[in-house]
Amino acid sequence: MARSYATVGQMMSYAIDRSVSSPDVQMPRDRNGDVELLLRHMLEFVLMAARSRDAFLRTVAQTDHTTGSITGVPRLRSTSPDLIAELLPSSSDTDDSARLGISLHVSEPFSVRQLSRLRRALGSSPHHLLVVITRRSDLADSEGAAEQDRREQRVRQDQGPRADEGSAADQRAALPQGVITVSWHRLAKRMPKVDAGHAHLWETIGEIGENAGSPVVQYPLNARRLLTRSSIAQELRGHLDVFHLASRTLLGTSPHFSTRRGQTDAHLQAGVSRQRFGLEFGEVDHGSPVHLLRTGEKPVPLHIGRLAADEQRAQAKERLEAIARRSSWRTDPAAIPHRAELLGTPASPEVEGARLLLWAVMNPMLLRDRGFDLAPARRQPALTATSLGLRLLERGDGTGATYRIWVGESRHWGSLIPRVTREGSGGESEETYAVAPRKKQSTADFVWEVHKALRSLTINR
Repeated sequence: MARSYATVGQMMSYAIDRSVSSPDVQMPRDRNGDVELLLRHMLEFVLMAARSRDAFLRTVAQTDHTTGSITGVPRLRSTSPDLIAELLPSSSDTDDSARLGISLHVSEPFSVRQLSRLRRALGSSPHHLLVVITRRSDLADSEGAAEQDRREQRVRQDQGPRADEGSAADQRAALPQGVITVSWHRLAKRMPKVDAGHAHLWETIGEIGENAGSPVVQYPLNARRLLTRSSIAQELRGHLDVFHLASRTLLGTSPHFSTRRGQTDAHLQAGVSRQRFGLEFGEVDHGSPVHLLRTGEKPVPLHIGRLAADEQRAQAKERLEAIARRSSWRTDPAAIPHRAELLGTPASPEVEGARLLLWAVMNPMLLRDRGFDLAPARRQPALTATSLGLRLLERGDGTGATYRIWVGESRHWGSLIPRVTREGSGGESEETYAVAPRKKQSTADFVWEVHKALRSLTINR
């Protein structure tokens, strides 16, 4: 009789049923925690099959031990594994039984220190084994981003098999003993080859795990129209001028993109913190993209739109100075005046669409996936009358080269077409590419094209 394999629908039904009844549901967690809970029970389902379980142990866990059931368990502490099983002794003559833990992660990178804590949570036996499944760009110490993988592969091809052995040894040395890491991407590539009957299940698990922690930049927007029309560029520039005016008047500084660790979106801010209100240029609310904001709280619209005349600029300046005179406005929400009327022209839907696109191009999580980290805050370019940009460093590059994504040309913006630049240093000249959206190109494909152009600047050095 032919073997009967499970379907994706059966796996999802099982995972949803188990997730909604899990004790984790009662615990505070974010969206990524919900996804990790679902993935826990998806993986639990596929590992019920003995053949799939054996393939996982040999291919991913890299052990000759066998186990009984690999079951999902509530994550009672931050160091608790998502799934656990007993590793049976390799033979009747040995006493090397141990515990297998599997930790799933779709958001922030794990540091080696965090991995050590996860491993210690299993117990003190040297035979315990922890498998960590995480996003492709996480764990640069053990696995690295996709671009780094390709670069190392080219080096190994040039240097022969010994280089491959050395690279693998270096990766293992970076990890705590008894810890194995694999990305969702590699899980989806490797497991279908050794467990073909459940290939569709492994591919689904890998795709969800890889994409769950990644920002979605597929918007129903016409990128070509939004970024090439001068009228939209000038309107957005007008609202940025209001933001710059507010920042200089209230805080005495010019805004730049935030470099706070762990961000999943771009944030153009000045003075924002958990204790004190600052300013952010964000989603249009009540006609204005300029908000007063304190981390973790709801933004307060400034109620100042685009200013077209000198009289409106004078009124805006007076309104901002009235806020500044209240010395407690940065710590006491009651000190912030709430106005119903909007001064100036409200932002159009096109301005919000253009902002969404540009913020996706400058998204720190997507850029980290491409091998770039944000330069320190002190090195970030401030918003000026002529340009808006984000400065980056290539991960692992010791030369000190800096890169920039930016928009703007002069005081008069004719378009919002982003440019990518390798900034000149050490005698090297500056190099810049402009990346214009193509007709009918999706927003996700356009963002990818900009980041690909940025990556090409590292290759041409």
